[in-house]
Amino acid sequence: MNRGDLLGVADLEQRAITAPWTLAQLQEEIDAANGMALVADDGASLCGYAFFRICPPESELLHVVVAPEWRRQNVASSLLRQGFTALSDLGCTDCFLEVRQSNMAARSLYERMGFFQTGTRKHYYHQPDEDALLLSRNLSDSRGES
Repeated sequence: MNRGDLLGVADLEQRAITAPWTLAQLQEEIDAANGMALVADDGASLCGYAFFRICPPESELLHVVVAPEWRRQNVASSLLRQGFTALSDLGCTDCFLEVRQSNMAARSLYERMGFFQTGTRKHYYHQPDEDALLLSRNLSDSRGES
């Protein structure tokens, strides 16, 4: 991802997320020195994107978004696999994330990709108020969709 992707990412964010990040937040992630931002496209349009934070040996998946019309077509799993490879190459051994307890689609994806629950953060999310599940994945673990 680069600055030229910002408007497309912002548009997709508005269409696909109930609590979208602001343009400034998206720009900060694209420019983050310790970040990694990936995009998936079909050659003509943006299908999805992911933001990671890197602090070897750890990393964190901050955000993964897939266009509604591209859901259930392996876009998210492809972004995650590409991210895991790049993170490993950068010396990361583990990846962490938070997910809404009620987000069953994301939880199912993360489980298929080898994440497991390590804890809970009470009242982490707002609108609506909800707990976050803390998940972790060892990047040298070969489990996960292929």
